[in-house]
Amino acid sequence: MKRETFFIRLGEKGIDFFTTVYEISLLFVQTVKRIPKLWFYRRQFLEQLYNFSVKTLPIAAVIAVFVGLGSTVQGKYQTTDIVPRYVVVNAIFKTAVVELCPIILALVLAGKLGASLAAEIGSMKISEQVEALETMSLEPIGFLVLPRVMAGLIMLPVITIFANFIAMFSSLFASAVVTEWITPREFVNGMKLDYKIFEPIFGSVIKPAVFGVLIALLGSYFGLKTKGGAKGVGESSTAAVVTSAVLIVIVDYYLGEWLL
Repeated sequence: MKRETFFIRLGEKGIDFFTTVYEISLLFVQTVKRIPKLWFYRRQFLEQLYNFSVKTLPIAAVIAVFVGLGSTVQGKYQTTDIVPRYVVVNAIFKTAVVELCPIILALVLAGKLGASLAAEIGSMKISEQVEALETMSLEPIGFLVLPRVMAGLIMLPVITIFANFIAMFSSLFASAVVTEWITPREFVNGMKLDYKIFEPIFGSVIKPAVFGVLIALLGSYFGLKTKGGAKGVGESSTAAVVTSAVLIVIVDYYLGEWLL
């Protein structure tokens, strides 16, 4: 009996997994189809642009400063007499811009924005405000999901570009001004070494745009699936954060594998 119960539960978990993947994919397709109606929901869109930008700037700035400082400390630690310092600076630059800033920022914002979106929409779901939208001839997907997904698509790259500039400035300040480990001229030369225009575009625009869509879409999905009162809202928030974080790490690998 225990063995049968195990396989039954395993089958149920497998069915739940593929059902969730299908529902998330369907929600994404339905959201994309409503992009032409974005102007109709412009007020909600502007509110989400504010939430995804102004409210996240302080967090992004703090993360970026310490990403730059941490990268510099590790770079200095790995320095040897054989490898020129400007080569180490090049490694710091590419590591911070292409990998560290985008993914660390996305993971932190998944915790902040993903939980917030799931809790907000989940509260609307259990208080029947989502059903009230339908009675007013407003599509819940267009009213709730579309503005959030588009805001994530647009604003996360903007925030990441801002964070990358701060990270590089903090690295320059720490290495060339505070410790005088390298001169500003050598630092700039290191950034220019083997420079490829696609690398900052990939790290500052493409990856953050994908991460922003993931965070907004999953937060909205789990919010719409909320049931069971206040406890359900907490479970939806947790599920949104955990799922977003796992998918961000997985997608980060595949984007690098396919595009770099």
